[in-house]
Amino acid sequence: MENQRKRRESLTYWLLVLGVFALNELKAEEKKTSKAQEPTLVEKNPEEPKTLQGHHIHEMLSTGVGTKYSLFNFSIIHAIDDVKVYYYDKEKKTVFGKAWITEALGKDYIEHKKGIIANLEKDFQWLLKFFIQNVTKSEKNHTIQLFADCELDNDIEMDNHIQFAMDGEDFMKIDMQTKHWIAMKPEAEYLRPLAETMMGIKRIEKVMELYCFVMMRKILQYSSVKEKVAPEVSVSRYDAPDGRITFNCTATGFYPHSILLRWEKGGQLGVWGQESSTGTLPNADTTFYVQITLELPPGNSGIGYTCVVEHSTLKTPAVYPVPEKPTVMRPWVVALGVLIVIILVLSCVGAFIMWKKKKGHGIHEHATVNGEKTL
Repeated sequence: MENQRKRRESLTYWLLVLGVFALNELKAEEKKTSKAQEPTLVEKNPEEPKTLQGHHIHEMLSTGVGTKYSLFNFSIIHAIDDVKVYYYDKEKKTVFGKAWITEALGKDYIEHKKGIIANLEKDFQWLLKFFIQNVTKSEKNHTIQLFADCELDNDIEMDNHIQFAMDGEDFMKIDMQTKHWIAMKPEAEYLRPLAETMMGIKRIEKVMELYCFVMMRKILQYSSVKEKVAPEVSVSRYDAPDGRITFNCTATGFYPHSILLRWEKGGQLGVWGQESSTGTLPNADTTFYVQITLELPPGNSGIGYTCVVEHSTLKTPAVYPVPEKPTVMRPWVVALGVLIVIILVLSCVGAFIMWKKKKGHGIHEHATVNGEKTL
């Protein structure tokens, strides 16, 4: 019982530190706002910010590794649409993916971000100290991670997530839909009431707005983080023996992420069979891939169908016709064709042999005549 009580107290204190982390960021933001120092959307571009098109996702990962005595490594990675735009660690300090990103964020925002990073690094050191000292007696290195992401769809704020992990295992996360914290390990269950009190949904939303949505907008409104690439599209058809027909439309190698694929017949939308999609998936080169499938029931001829593709790199939707049904030759026709080919080949071989013999005989007669003595 005594050990359980101490364990609860230590974990409660651990969450208190997490609360301090959130409050530090909020205080810094409130102080910044009160002094009217909020950086402009694009420091060197006084024009009205443009409305972002398409789907975009901003992912952030903070990782601390160390013991209760010191923090050996601390890093922060920001990636937008799977492209790394910002990196920080204890040794290299701050590195931007592209030089223009510093201009996009603006000096005020970058200075503010530096202060937050310094506080966050201290918070991670405290977390390691209390987690290791009170929860585990191990002297080995331990890892604490904070993951967050947010999404924009045509400049509309969509989902966002925050989650903590300890030594590679999920520990606690907040459900932005239900607006409640969720314990992902048994020991985290004791902390949920305190998490609800100290890191409520409104505080989390304010932190995410500034450090996820605002940062993403600043960068994307200034320039694309990666050159746009048009999709490579292929359409295939498979006719099953039972009469079913399956179409596949594949788009790959495109960027950015947002794309629309649909089936049409005679230029019209409709429901003709069972449709499915892989969803948009990442390729190894940071481009994307998607495939849609249409399965038609027996009796449908499969004539007149097209795959229509819309992407920001295309001025107008691209239309790709489905291949026609391959012609099926009857067995006797196939056999006759093979026989004709064999006869032609044998005829050519025979003619070549006869020509070869005739030519050799002529050369022999010419040599004999030249070799006779003249009387």
